[in-house]
Amino acid sequence: MDIIDRIGQIENFWEREFAFYLNEHRNPLNRASHMVGIPVLLGTAVAGLATLNLPLIVGGQAVGWAIQLIGHRIEGNRPALLKRKISFLMGPLMVLVELLELLGMHFKFAQRARLTLGLAHA
Repeated sequence: MDIIDRIGQIENFWEREFAFYLNEHRNPLNRASHMVGIPVLLGTAVAGLATLNLPLIVGGQAVGWAIQLIGHRIEGNRPALLKRKISFLMGPLMVLVELLELLGMHFKFAQRARLTLGLAHA
């Protein structure tokens, strides 16, 4: 059974989605590119919509996506969004989880996902 099949059999939704995310973002530089690119996407979209500034929205989207595409180029794979449409929503949520973990919060589902992928020790 390959890793994708094994991840697909995880019953807990959050654990499964985090495992899918981590599997597509194993390279720390790719994950770092998402930790920068996704906030740029969201921040410029919100600021641009609040101020009705179309150039800010377009520019922010271009920069945010470019940063993430560079990360996937480093990783050597296609963005998960092209494989699983739910990644459009899950990507930002998984980045939020990782940011909160950097601030000291811990999530059991994230630890279990890392164990499934062999990225953590019990």
